Amino acid sequence: MSSFQRKKNFDWSSFNTLHLRVRGDGRPWMINISSESYFAHQKDDIYSYFLYTRGGPYWQDVKIPFSKFFLTHRGRVQDEQHCLWLDKVSTIGFTLGDKADGCFQLEVDFIGVCKDYAHTEEFAYESYKRNPNV
Repeated sequence: MSSFQRKKNFDWSSFNTLHLRVRGDGRPWMINISSESYFAHQKDDIYSYFLYTRGGPYWQDVKIPFSKFFLTHRGRVQDEQHCLWLDKVSTIGFTLGDKADGCFQLEVDFIGVCKDYAHTEEFAYESYKRNPNV
């Protein structure tokens, strides 16, 4: 357990989709998920996905498969991609994604996970082996 008797990690391995209900300002946002790493050099790994809000008074129901999240390390997209480890999810966060100064607003009504049986994709990105000679 963590502070305020929060669970330290969540096991989302039974699910394949992140479900959000948000109302944004029309600016792009990044959804960031981190999981407890198995190795020390992976502690700064974060899985990200760009969420485009439409702005206005209406709520958006968004379902994002976990297979669409891409791996970053300290903010840089990694050449060698692998899927999100869902058995030890520790945090979820939101980052403004357009690098523009000014007012911003993102209202979050609901964050949940679900199992979408129609989604069968394992991982959306190609995996490349790094060339050690480069």
